[in-house]
Amino acid sequence: MALQTGEGFSVNADQKTFTGRGFAVGGTEVPSLVCSNEHLSFIHFSRAMESMASEMHDPDTQVLGGWVDESGQVYVEVSDVVRSHYVAMELATSRNEIAIYDFQNQKEIRNPHFVSGVSTTKVSVPARETAKTIEA
Repeated sequence: MALQTGEGFSVNADQKTFTGRGFAVGGTEVPSLVCSNEHLSFIHFSRAMESMASEMHDPDTQVLGGWVDESGQVYVEVSDVVRSHYVAMELATSRNEIAIYDFQNQKEIRNPHFVSGVSTTKVSVPARETAKTIEA
């Protein structure tokens, strides 16, 4: 199995396509899947998706997302969805995320403060900072 390079996905905990608005920010405390696209099996992908969905803290304000980078590395993770671009960038900076995803404009926005090769302390997002985006 291989995910399509250059395309990503975002789904709800029930693995249906996310149709809300806001900005997705990865780096939550839920362990992610990172592996080579050529070595990704369907069983590994399926089990990882089920495990992450079961560990989501707030399915109303979190999504499962995945993409393949230009080097062929697969990333699948739980992301927080927030309404504010500012809050999303603050979270991305504190989590040292490469980018956030803008659902309304359907595009990645790079984090100008990303530092390659550095990991930062994970932060939790209070419910008041997140968006009930499924109804949005």
